[in-house]
Amino acid sequence: MSLLLRGVARLSHLEIDADKDWQAKEITNLKTIAGAMGHGDIAFRGAGVLEKLMADAGKGYSFLRSRGPGLSPVWQDIESLVQYMTGAVNRAAAFDLSVPSPAVSQVTQQASSPPGRTAVGVLSPPEPDITIDTITGPGGAVASTPSLGVPALEISRDVAIGAPVGGAVAEDGGVQTDETVQANNDTANDMTLLPPLPAVNDAYYFGRPSLWDWIELRMGTAGNGIWDIAWEYWNGTVWSFLDDVSDGTSGFRVSGTRLVSFTRPGDWTQATIGGIANLYWVRARVAAYTSVVTQPKGNRAFAWIKH
Repeated sequence: MSLLLRGVARLSHLEIDADKDWQAKEITNLKTIAGAMGHGDIAFRGAGVLEKLMADAGKGYSFLRSRGPGLSPVWQDIESLVQYMTGAVNRAAAFDLSVPSPAVSQVTQQASSPPGRTAVGVLSPPEPDITIDTITGPGGAVASTPSLGVPALEISRDVAIGAPVGGAVAEDGGVQTDETVQANNDTANDMTLLPPLPAVNDAYYFGRPSLWDWIELRMGTAGNGIWDIAWEYWNGTVWSFLDDVSDGTSGFRVSGTRLVSFTRPGDWTQATIGGIANLYWVRARVAAYTSVVTQPKGNRAFAWIKH
């Protein structure tokens, strides 16, 4: 291709006026920008003029992004690229070191009204025991050395919620009397835990609509006499002995606030007692009777549920 412009025979002889407005293209500072640029610099069109991207704009970053008409390009890193491409949905993951709190035992402290207990952390150091180490000497003599052994601390957990009983029924000779109201108020001695003259199979029933774990019984009058109490539950067919019973009432023979605990039965079934339906019942039945001096009576009862 031949080029003839005012006697210029070769393109290398052509001189261009970079400061001239070439057909109103609005880029009038090409010469200034070109003279100031070094190897690796980047130029872009700004607002009406050519601009040079700052040399330190990309320091520590990994790509250049054009932001569209009217905005200057920017250097950004890979995290910014991910945010840009995903609409800022993805973020860099930050990992925190989490140190769990040590387990502390929970014991319960009784509240009177409404029934309930507040969990309190307790660290219980066991009592140390003393042992004797003996050493036999050459002549047969024995030297004893006392040593103090301190067991490791144990931490336990026992949290429960107390609730009014859903039903309380006294049975005397097969006649059942609803004492639910009496069992849920603080009137003294209004629960007839045993009849004035007990007989074998007389009983007192405690029930809740949901499964529960032990009875809190506030004894008003401790009974005095000779009888045996069997703690039982309804399994849907017959009354069966509860396992692991701990009777803090000693068969209704001690006064004050007492607990009767047991292992919750796996086949415990709801029943109707004294006209009160659909409760999980536990009964204290007279299994043997010889004599009575003082009739046991109660003030109030609560059912406790472990959590």
